[in-house]
Amino acid sequence: MTNFVHCRGCGHQIHETAPTCPKCGAPQAASGNGSANPQAALAATHSPYGSIPWFRQRWALVCMFLVFAPAAVVVAWSGEIYYLAGTAIKTFPKSAKIIMTVITALLLIALAGDDEAFQGFAGMTLIGSAIGLSIRK
Repeated sequence: MTNFVHCRGCGHQIHETAPTCPKCGAPQAASGNGSANPQAALAATHSPYGSIPWFRQRWALVCMFLVFAPAAVVVAWSGEIYYLAGTAIKTFPKSAKIIMTVITALLLIALAGDDEAFQGFAGMTLIGSAIGLSIRK
């Protein structure tokens, strides 16, 4: 039976015997404690979600999206965005990134125009989508 653990650097699932992550190259902890269950030993000493860089976590993406939407879109398209669903670490799907991009483009078009109603609509759409991203399960 093969056991998988989460990478200490990016949270990607890798085999427990991998010395480095094939996705990000981060070195993994050597299991030299002789434990029968190295995955449980790693989970007891290390939280996989806590090792993900802060700008790759959902809360940071939502904050960036509300403050400066184009920066959030760049971060979202430059790598994976992770969030916790129960005890499992999940990533945002490509469809969420596309929706963020479209809403950001709508906001930038609205800011370039003079129509206050369109600007208000774009702002409310931005806030609504940020709320949607934050409650996504």
